[in-house]
Amino acid sequence: MHFSLAELGEYLRIAVEALGRYRLRTALSVLGVVLGVAAVIAMMSVSEGAAREALAQVDALGLDNIVVQSAGGLNARGTLRRGLTANDAQRALEMVPSATIAAPVVSRYVRIGRADRVNPHQVLAAPPAFQYILRLHAERGRLLAQTDQDTAARVCVIGALLAQQLFGYRDPVGETIRIGEDHYRVVGVLREQGGDPQAGTTMAWHNVNRAAIAPLPSITGKTLEVAPNQPVDEVWVQVKDAERSVELGEVLRRLMLQTREADEFHIVVPRELLAQRYRTQRTFSVVVGSVAALALLVGGIGIMNIMLTSVVERTREIGVRRTAGARKRDVTMQFLIETLLMTVGGGIAGIAIGAVVSFGISAYAGWATHVSPTAIGLGFVVSFLVGLVFGLYPAMKAAALQPVDAMRYE
Repeated sequence: MHFSLAELGEYLRIAVEALGRYRLRTALSVLGVVLGVAAVIAMMSVSEGAAREALAQVDALGLDNIVVQSAGGLNARGTLRRGLTANDAQRALEMVPSATIAAPVVSRYVRIGRADRVNPHQVLAAPPAFQYILRLHAERGRLLAQTDQDTAARVCVIGALLAQQLFGYRDPVGETIRIGEDHYRVVGVLREQGGDPQAGTTMAWHNVNRAAIAPLPSITGKTLEVAPNQPVDEVWVQVKDAERSVELGEVLRRLMLQTREADEFHIVVPRELLAQRYRTQRTFSVVVGSVAALALLVGGIGIMNIMLTSVVERTREIGVRRTAGARKRDVTMQFLIETLLMTVGGGIAGIAIGAVVSFGISAYAGWATHVSPTAIGLGFVVSFLVGLVFGLYPAMKAAALQPVDAMRYE
């Protein structure tokens, strides 16, 4: 079928005039499509935002990293768990295939500040290798050096937000802060980590934006040479082959089981965390997508019902048009365009409402959302297809009316 612009313009004029006769009925018919498309847009924006956040969080941990965390506390027998030691990092470096860097970490929450600005913050005590495992960069000053580790120097590197809290817009490098009961000299300020430094990360449980990093011996009071078996909270291992990180995590788990019980530690593999997050996200998308599809189905059925009613109400009008020379395809296009105007208009309104809802979710619920061009395109295409599928039968039924019978209809 080929239509001229004049014909399409005439179809649109008639469709708009027909829909305008019953504005409230038209608006209520379109409401189902509006809600369905809005649900699709909101669902996809939450899903896309979660995917981006998961990627950012795993990027903070590193897909090529494996973390061993000490369980701590009491075991099933009521005795104190042995936990991890600094020497476990060296064992992991020697025994895990393709391991390139390993670092023991002690994490403590202590009072940090200067003058009257003193608040509890996290202190990460670790060798310099830990900074390279996390891919940290200094915005000002420098990172910790091996010399600081060897001499147990009272120096530290602080996160961007901690620096702002303690020093405002002054340069902290060279200044002294108090960590616990001791004084440390600030040698560097870290570059902000992650897309939202205020929020930190949930998978990367160390929010380095608000933390201080100091040499391990300066916090524990014992060097690795003197006390290689001193207790630590975590052991971080970076491997060369990131694709095998899950398999290598299992190797590290078996290595740890040689010297301790299974409930004394946890193995965290960022690549595995990412896969778990995607599985959870897919389940969420299926559930919400089913609700959106149901809303669209109900909206489409409602529009079909209204269009069938409209065919009956306008039977005489159809007869007059057919008698005046209108062809079947003219009647078909008239009713089909009416349906498409309702669904596409509802789809556009649904896209706008869905975008507003996604921004509201970010503002009030704190969830990361992202309205992508793909979601907008999908919302438009879905609304068009709903109009095409549910409008075709009423349009064909209107075109099938015989002119003589239609003229006789009262």
